[in-house]
Amino acid sequence: MDGEQRDDDTDMQGQIAELYSRLDATEQQAAESESRADKAELRADDSATRADAAESRKNVEDVRARDDRRRLTDLEGRVDAHDEMITELQAEGLITSEQVTHLEAALETARVIGAAVGVIMTLHRISQVEAFRILKKASMDGNRGTNWPCPRTAVPLTAPLRLTHSFAAWSA
Repeated sequence: MDGEQRDDDTDMQGQIAELYSRLDATEQQAAESESRADKAELRADDSATRADAAESRKNVEDVRARDDRRRLTDLEGRVDAHDEMITELQAEGLITSEQVTHLEAALETARVIGAAVGVIMTLHRISQVEAFRILKKASMDGNRGTNWPCPRTAVPLTAPLRLTHSFAAWSA
């Protein structure tokens, strides 16, 4: 019986070792599954953060679009008011046709400047005051003469003004 007991003990030890081995493998699989779950949770959190950021950008763009539509409506109203005012002044004989021509040219120039300011504001996401300051600085730099290079861009002033590069140096 002693030999039989030893065989049973050996078999039992083998079974215990096999169970420990299975337990270790199961624990390893559980750890790997938990790690994958943690990574998936991190990806989900990252996706939620990106979705929140996209929603925030969309809200900002919606506000900007609404503001742009409001400004456009205001500008259209001003154009109509200017035209009506000029017509009334001329009809009442308070201004001459030459003065009408000058007023219309001045208003058109103001509209072009306003459009340029709007483009700069949109491209560089800056305020109207900052955009106007940049445009004013570019204009002053451009009025120095045809042989004087612009010191901040090193571009001869005979070249067309390009408003697509950085204005960081001009806003100083």
